[in-house]
Amino acid sequence: MTPAEKPSLIRIGTRGSALALAQARRVGELLEAAHPGVAVEIVTIDTQGDRDKTSSLTVIGGQGVFTSAVQAELLAGHVDIAVHSAKDLPAVSPEGLVIAAFPEREDARDVLVSRHGSTLADLPEAPVIGTSSRRRAMELLALRPDARIHDLRGNIDTRLRKSESAELDAIVLAAAGLVRLAWHDRVSEWLPIDQFVPAPGQGALAVEVRATDRVMVEALAAIDDPEAGIAVRAERAFLSAVGAGCTVPLGAHVRREGSAWVLRAVFGEMDGQAARLVRELDPEQMNADAAAAAIELIHRQFSGRNRPRVLVTRAEAQAEPLSAALVAAGMAPVIYPVLRIEAPESVDELDDEIRRLASGGYDWVVFTSANAVESVATRLAALALDVTGLGEVSIAAVGRATAGAVSRYGWPVPFVPGEATGASLGEELAERIGPGSRVLHPRGNLARDEVAQRIEAAGASVTPVVAYCTVAEDRPHPHDESVRRGDVDVVTFASPSSVRNLARRLGELGPIARARVVCVGPVTAEEARTHGLVVHAVAPDASVGGLVAAIRAAVLDEATVLGGTRPGERS
Repeated sequence: MTPAEKPSLIRIGTRGSALALAQARRVGELLEAAHPGVAVEIVTIDTQGDRDKTSSLTVIGGQGVFTSAVQAELLAGHVDIAVHSAKDLPAVSPEGLVIAAFPEREDARDVLVSRHGSTLADLPEAPVIGTSSRRRAMELLALRPDARIHDLRGNIDTRLRKSESAELDAIVLAAAGLVRLAWHDRVSEWLPIDQFVPAPGQGALAVEVRATDRVMVEALAAIDDPEAGIAVRAERAFLSAVGAGCTVPLGAHVRREGSAWVLRAVFGEMDGQAARLVRELDPEQMNADAAAAAIELIHRQFSGRNRPRVLVTRAEAQAEPLSAALVAAGMAPVIYPVLRIEAPESVDELDDEIRRLASGGYDWVVFTSANAVESVATRLAALALDVTGLGEVSIAAVGRATAGAVSRYGWPVPFVPGEATGASLGEELAERIGPGSRVLHPRGNLARDEVAQRIEAAGASVTPVVAYCTVAEDRPHPHDESVRRGDVDVVTFASPSSVRNLARRLGELGPIARARVVCVGPVTAEEARTHGLVVHAVAPDASVGGLVAAIRAAVLDEATVLGGTRPGERS
């Protein structure tokens, strides 16, 4: 980097918790030391995980709840870099962003903090132990089957205060946070990695930047720790191959042991049953070896247990809650995304309409997907508009899953039609919306026009705007070979495009023709039938609960209850 290219100021985006600020300050110190004369400014950003400190991470979505708002600010150009705890980052970065540096890694272990000052083994009988992590709960139950797990949310200081209450015997935290805040004197036991495998990326920081910002990418190269980067990238390859995140009970940790790189991993269930693996990785293909180990570990966990293998075709960022629910329901998820969700090439039009929305320019907002809800919330935050300030606007949502996404942002309880279809939403809204009503319809690039057409027929003025784009996923995936062999028992489709994209990816749908097919809604089911598939169950909406119920019905051959067709029947 030449002196002329050196930035004079680097704006660091981060969450506002004490730990996040300490991490951002550390990155700032490293940058100032590496680039004398460069100033740093820390910009705090509110995230969904910070706003909702009570709901379980399984409920609000796990990975992404602490990072997506920060990433939106980075994409919008309001900050120059973003600092994250690497374990909070989804396995796939948003389009337009790259991880440019993994600075020095702190202690990756978990620790026990107990008001008794004792180790895990010495806690009283049937101890109550607090954690919000399904992985930690699983590993605790493996070591202390008598433990009672208490869901524990909040920042580190909040959790430490709760650890002193009589309601809890102990809590489990990441060592790195306590060390970074100089609170390591509170530790009762440092849990060994060979018994208590950390989450992928635990203890590491990840610094994101816009992929097109060459100057900032070069500036961050000076603070990258190559050894930390090698290990964390392999752990993230493991995570990506599983297709899950922090609501699924899994751990993966890579470290150099002598001259070798060794992966330790665990994948299991909340009853403490878990498959474990220790594997030396080839330095020339560490990420590929880690991904292969993930597939092996999944097969080992479910082999011989007669668990239905369920193909989840959702975008990777959205597959995690369903994957966790399937594991909890005794099924084996096979995450195989056939599409991905990206921001529009330009958000100018969307931003214009969101500013108009925030200033009272619309009477109604109509959401036909949770993706549209997340996109609007992200842009509201990026534009520094109050994400909760839609109290005067009426909101309609196509189904329970979309309504749930609306409610998570504190927006008014939405109107939901009796049937979760665009046609029903349009028809029922047409009866409620008066002539001259101003309606904003944020939608995907592939969305049908039926909702807007039906509302406009009632005299409303509808402004459709593209809020996100659905793109066919064509990148190689570790499950390619097994899916082409048809090694699945159930296939799930959440949209017509997921049916078309799977057919395009496989070349034909013959390999999965023997599987039971579960679709979200009648439109997706009809698309599956046009490709020659027999639909065994139709979920009423895209909610996790609705999908799991439909999958169970398909497995138990109760398809007619949920609107499917039995083998040999056609609708």
